Amino acid sequence: MAKKILIILLLVFVTGGVASYVFFHRDSLALISPLFAGRDQTEKISKKVSQFNLDFTKAKELSTLASVPRYIVYNSETGLVYYSKGAGLKMSPASFTKLLTAQVALDLISLDREITVSEKAVDKVPTILGLKVGEILPASELLRGAIATSANDAAQALSDGAASLTGIYPSEFIYYMNRKAELLGMTHSHFTNPDGLDDQNQYSTLSDIAKLIHNVQKNYPDIVSAGKADNQDIVQTATHGKYYLPNWKGLLGVYPGVDGLKIAYTEDAGYSTIVTAVRDQTGVVAIVSGTDSYLERDRAAADLLDAAYLTKGLPPVRVSTLMLNRHYQVWGDLARKIRSEIKLTQGLN
Repeated sequence: MAKKILIILLLVFVTGGVASYVFFHRDSLALISPLFAGRDQTEKISKKVSQFNLDFTKAKELSTLASVPRYIVYNSETGLVYYSKGAGLKMSPASFTKLLTAQVALDLISLDREITVSEKAVDKVPTILGLKVGEILPASELLRGAIATSANDAAQALSDGAASLTGIYPSEFIYYMNRKAELLGMTHSHFTNPDGLDDQNQYSTLSDIAKLIHNVQKNYPDIVSAGKADNQDIVQTATHGKYYLPNWKGLLGVYPGVDGLKIAYTEDAGYSTIVTAVRDQTGVVAIVSGTDSYLERDRAAADLLDAAYLTKGLPPVRVSTLMLNRHYQVWGDLARKIRSEIKLTQGLN
């Protein structure tokens, strides 16, 4: 009898301990093992992985960017760094995170899969598309919304949808984001959400982000295309409404040769951008993080591109404040139109 009582007490202790661990650590549980729900997806996320190392042997700081806390510009093929500052500093990756979210989502599902928007996906702060619970959209549309427009609701819907269609929990999707980052050699990064909103346990460095970008450029042409897309709006259908997909990248259409890739902003990260460009068959990537405004962000990125291409003997473009302000005016008009239509739609529901 005493033995039975002891066994019962042990079972209560063990199951109670597991239950309390799951309750208090449920958000981090997926970072320990992917096997507590669906099938292991490691093989899928391991197929598209290209290693990339930066060469800092000739890198130096750019004197005109003294006020910018973190930046880097490098050759996208060789990894040669032309100029850098704070590339190894821990920072909030903000919406650069969406590049990782998109890679994992595309590892798990095809772009033609249809995704039902969840309640969690619409509970987001701007930037958003204004998605509604229950709408059904193809993953391809959500990808463009997450990358071109940097919409947080699109990124969450894409990650939740990929998880659901694969038979795993959303928390496991986060596990695979971290596993993918590990496979890419992003040793100074950790992720806790798919949209990039600030979290003390979500961090990266510019050097790690460069590895993420390289993998996009080598293995994910659909993400590259999404980064180029501008005003390729989502057309209304029987399963979802119309959504505008503006591209908020400041140098797209302003600096010759610029073709992407991603903007980012949070309170911790500041105004940040990844700019990819090709001039005279030379691919260059500039990353800027931590500036105080759109203007400072885009001027810094333009200066970095000019400085990099000068090393190749190409003349500087010298993007002016006037050129950028004209671009921002178009943005402002479009943003006001979108906000008013979202407000009108919400008022009708």
